[in-house]
Amino acid sequence: MKLQRRIILLIVAALFAVSLASCKKDEYEAPAGWTTASDEKADFYFYVPDEWTVDYSTAAAGAYFSESDPSSVSVMAWGLEHTDTTVDEWWDLNKDEIELVFSDVAIVSEENATVNGVFGKTYVYTANLGEFSYKFMQTAVIKNATVYLFTYSSTPENFDSHIEDVEGMLDFLILK
Repeated sequence: MKLQRRIILLIVAALFAVSLASCKKDEYEAPAGWTTASDEKADFYFYVPDEWTVDYSTAAAGAYFSESDPSSVSVMAWGLEHTDTTVDEWWDLNKDEIELVFSDVAIVSEENATVNGVFGKTYVYTANLGEFSYKFMQTAVIKNATVYLFTYSSTPENFDSHIEDVEGMLDFLILK
């Protein structure tokens, strides 16, 4: 009888150990080599490579590359007034607002995109602010009447040097 109890206890202990060992890490934990750049209250999880510096100085979740190369990324989310707004309709409004701030806005490309399985569009454009030139990539998706906007901005000469990191950020962006 004692032997049976011991065997049962060993089996239960072994099963418990196996179940603990197989526990998945937090599904929203930053991938290895990346850090979380979004607040836990945000409608999304945003991660950036460890080499980037997370920036909490604005309302958006964001990061920049370095002091000498201030290429930056950010993610913002906000509710739409009209629940049937399409990404193309939203872009038309966004572009109008961009042109209020920047001069010489020139669209370089427009492509279909998906973020966390949600259809959207990626727009690449150049623009000037005063005497400074910038290149932007904005990916917008709409989920549950909320627009999620990922923005990458850089000087034209540094833009391509970060595109691999930026594509990874989009791959790891999780919408709640």
